[in-house]
Amino acid sequence: MFKLRAFLSAIPLLGLLFAASAEDVKLFLPETIYAVPGIEMNVYFNNIVTVINPANYVFDVNCEKGVNQLKRWCFTPEDADVGSYDWKIQVISQNGTVATGESKLVVLPRNAGEGKKIAMLMVGASQTNAGHYPNRVTELMMRPGNPDFTPLGTKGSGPGKHEGYGGWRWESFLTRWGYTGKSKNDGMHPDRPVGFNSPFMFPANGNKDDKDGVFDLKQYFDKKCDGKLPDIVSFQLGLNDFFLADDTTIAEITENSLANMEKLIAEFRKLEPAPKIMIFQHIPGAGQDGFGKSYRCGRTSWQYRKNLDHYNRMLLKKGRELNVTVVPVYINIDTENNYPLLEQPINQENPALTVRQDNGVHPAKAGYYQMGDTLYCWIKSLLVEK
Repeated sequence: MFKLRAFLSAIPLLGLLFAASAEDVKLFLPETIYAVPGIEMNVYFNNIVTVINPANYVFDVNCEKGVNQLKRWCFTPEDADVGSYDWKIQVISQNGTVATGESKLVVLPRNAGEGKKIAMLMVGASQTNAGHYPNRVTELMMRPGNPDFTPLGTKGSGPGKHEGYGGWRWESFLTRWGYTGKSKNDGMHPDRPVGFNSPFMFPANGNKDDKDGVFDLKQYFDKKCDGKLPDIVSFQLGLNDFFLADDTTIAEITENSLANMEKLIAEFRKLEPAPKIMIFQHIPGAGQDGFGKSYRCGRTSWQYRKNLDHYNRMLLKKGRELNVTVVPVYINIDTENNYPLLEQPINQENPALTVRQDNGVHPAKAGYYQMGDTLYCWIKSLLVEK
């Protein structure tokens, strides 16, 4: 009887041990965290794990640079910090350490690329179409110590020209021609912008009314960029592929999306000289209030986060195969404070005001600027003298 009681009393403890060993937070870190003096760089802990509630964990960063806060590691380097540093993290639950990871913090010289001439084309979907991160990159490139920087593209209301189109996918830039509404399923919003063809496609026979179009990058740069070719091309694409996926479809959707990514990159590599290619790992979305405001019912921020984790991991793997620069934009965006916020009554019977997020996947200007900061640091990594 005594032995039976001892065994039964141990069951809860065994359960705790099993739960701890089975816990999977899916920690996801970049190999390198690039930083530049004067630019704040962050690793937001919510963005590097795929869990329902990151507040259930302690994030313990070990690095001689920066500050470990409750929700982020942050660091604004100075010129004296230029160099390379180990960056390690433990993720701790109440049952102990559940994940560990490491990266390399590299602080680049402020004047990396000074004296060079760089032209860059930024291609993407709605987050690019908003224009804020292209403007931010261009403004940062105007600071002393940078190359002579020329942004290319036909769109943009500020200094950061680009080719950003809301709802578009990788495939859209390869095939979109003659789309006048919902008659063809292209991207998240085939009805907008109505009449917009891929900027890289032209009439097959030179007549604007041709029903057939051909993909022709040389013609694009000759006609729309005054013959100037890019030294760097960045892509913020894929979100509109994986957004509507679920656990049963995400693998197939990702595979198809990355196949189109490979095709588009291959076209750009036919240019002479071929540009350096950069692809974005996508940013996490807002919380459920933001998703509810943008998409009402049927889309949860949790499903988006799971889709994001799968897509970003597969994109990194494919990017390595293609030997392109994969930019971990996801680490450096405040998904709590840098998405649009709306002040509104708590409910109909309680007029006291509360603040809720007002968009699911489109940041506020401050969030877009954080995207631009990350991209800027990675551009500088391509310019530093090896």
